[in-house]
Amino acid sequence: MSMPESPFRDAVFTQPDGFSQPNGVYCRYCGATPAVDVDFRAHRGLIFMMQFRKLPGPFCRECGLAVFRKMTGDSLVQGWWGLMSMVINPFTILMNVGARYQVAKLPPPVPGAPRQPMSPGRPLLQRWQIAGVLVPLAVAGLIIAGAASGNSSSSSNSGYKPYVPPTIPSIPSFPSVQSMPSFPSAPAAPVVPGNPTTSATPTTPVNFPDSDKVKPGDCVWDTKGDVKTDTHPKMEIVSCGDDRSQATVLGKTSGPTAESQCDTSFPDSDLVYTHSYSYGGGPEIVDYALCMQTK
Repeated sequence: MSMPESPFRDAVFTQPDGFSQPNGVYCRYCGATPAVDVDFRAHRGLIFMMQFRKLPGPFCRECGLAVFRKMTGDSLVQGWWGLMSMVINPFTILMNVGARYQVAKLPPPVPGAPRQPMSPGRPLLQRWQIAGVLVPLAVAGLIIAGAASGNSSSSSNSGYKPYVPPTIPSIPSFPSVQSMPSFPSAPAAPVVPGNPTTSATPTTPVNFPDSDKVKPGDCVWDTKGDVKTDTHPKMEIVSCGDDRSQATVLGKTSGPTAESQCDTSFPDSDLVYTHSYSYGGGPEIVDYALCMQTK
């Protein structure tokens, strides 16, 4: 007895266009897929020195766009201040544009990644850093204006002028040291007691024994002192009803732009603590930030 032939034997099932599919590459920062292995760079000119930064991939679409806008925006503002930097910075920006083209072609990340992808934020053309493209244009305009001014002055001086011997000015006499009047010295500014000359930085490396376990809604306290002023705190998670509680965690952001995400996503936060790491002595990469509100 033969089995009836299935009507779906020769059917071909396809997924709708635009549906994300894993490609075997996972985002370095959130773990999502599909992703593409590209690097984003930033350049900083320091008059007589230069500084190069690089964030390696792979990136998913959301994390890649966020890093591109951050790194390229920094280069547009900081990358022109030096003779060699004026030449190197355009190539840095063009390499980022090429990497962004590959990232933008990716579909949205497949849901279920270990961490939420970064928020890309506003497009680069809508950020104030885009005004940095005017810096090289202004420098080129000054060079052209100076060259035109030099040509006009040389042409105006090309006519014949009679020779006039220079006059030697007489050397004025100066009073002796004994006749110079003396001036009273200004008193030193008084020191006001209790007025510190330095303040704690608002963004401090986090020092939690279990920092990876902290989550929004947890309360913490600084075992070394006041969490608002301690520049190297050692904090622990405590109950929010505990008298030792000094701050509440409003949110936890991730990626290189984690600090700025606290300002936009958690406007009530008045204290930010970051967690960062580096590879082989390279630049520090921000892993995540804790957006906190002090009590």
